Amino acid sequence: MATFFSMPKLGMNMVEGHIVGWLVKEGDQVNAGDPILEIETDKATNEVESPATGILAKIIHDVGDDVPCNGVLAVILDEGEKMPSSIPEMIGEDIAPKAAVTSAISDAGKQKKASSSQKDTRIRVSPSAKKMAKELGVDLDTVSAAGSQIKRNDVQRAYDAMQKAKNNTAPSGVNAKAYIGMRKLTGDAMAASASTSARVPLFVEANAEGLIKQRESLSNENEKISYNVLLAKIVSQALREFPYMNTQLAGDQIWEFKSIHIGIAVDSENGLFVPVLKDVDKKDILTLNNEFSTVAARALNGKATSSDLNGGTFTITNLGAQEVESFVPIINLPECAILGVGAIMQKAAVVNGKLIPQNRIGLTLVFDHRIVDGAPAAKFLQRIKHLVEDLDK
Repeated sequence: MATFFSMPKLGMNMVEGHIVGWLVKEGDQVNAGDPILEIETDKATNEVESPATGILAKIIHDVGDDVPCNGVLAVILDEGEKMPSSIPEMIGEDIAPKAAVTSAISDAGKQKKASSSQKDTRIRVSPSAKKMAKELGVDLDTVSAAGSQIKRNDVQRAYDAMQKAKNNTAPSGVNAKAYIGMRKLTGDAMAASASTSARVPLFVEANAEGLIKQRESLSNENEKISYNVLLAKIVSQALREFPYMNTQLAGDQIWEFKSIHIGIAVDSENGLFVPVLKDVDKKDILTLNNEFSTVAARALNGKATSSDLNGGTFTITNLGAQEVESFVPIINLPECAILGVGAIMQKAAVVNGKLIPQNRIGLTLVFDHRIVDGAPAAKFLQRIKHLVEDLDK
């Protein structure tokens, strides 16, 4: 029976995947569980396994296409099986990946039509579509059919794509880069966050002397403790004390999570990744640092898995290495808040009435005002500040 292979949903925030490459060709034998496709999401590049054993009879979407979750990518057939007369564009979330194609036609005329359709699996072109393609100068070989036949709206889409490509031609002296793949997916997610959430930033500065001392005491020649991990541990304590910040908006409900999973943003040549440290409040710093080093390395090498990047309940992003003192990050939806960490810089501070040099760190909490109000969010940030400064006592 035919199997409609569809775009998997690898995370709760994933809406589409970008096809990086097919690992097999049309006509190849594939086995259930074997990787046959590479897709890129806003979080990682993943290999996708075949849902069935058979012949990869038809590839619907090729390299470079952005395909929505559950959109049909290809058709897998049993040996000797005929191509189904129609191929759906989408497979519903409630439908199993293996979709059996059955024929329950009793009318003799319909049976004859179905038999004829099976003999000729080429995509047909309607007469009006042929005429339209000729008038618009569209090569029908470049037109993808939404269904079993190329129609006028398919030609119109191809023509619109041609015009868009012409309009996007860069002028002389401009180095143009395609806005596709992970850069586009990340950009779309950021724009959605900025336009959907009620973002409010809060700023504080904290004494970082104790944070520096803690890092030095825990680090050795073979392992340097990440400031991000130290801060994640501190944030986990604050989240345990203020659970209303460990939340997300889900329709008409606010979900408050019992587990504390903190994502830490990592920049790479392939884009921005947010590996997630699980159960941060229950683990010691050395264990967390080892886990972070492992998942961050996979992210930097483009080998991050969906389990590395999913399930976060709060996010930390740090631009201290770039000497940025403070900034307003975008909330990693659907989470309630994100902590922006600035550079540790020596400044003049008044301590016990005396002016002294002191290493200080800028912290910015950006929260979604739809989920939490300003004063409760401020108390949470204040607690983080005090926990950082308590390390110097």
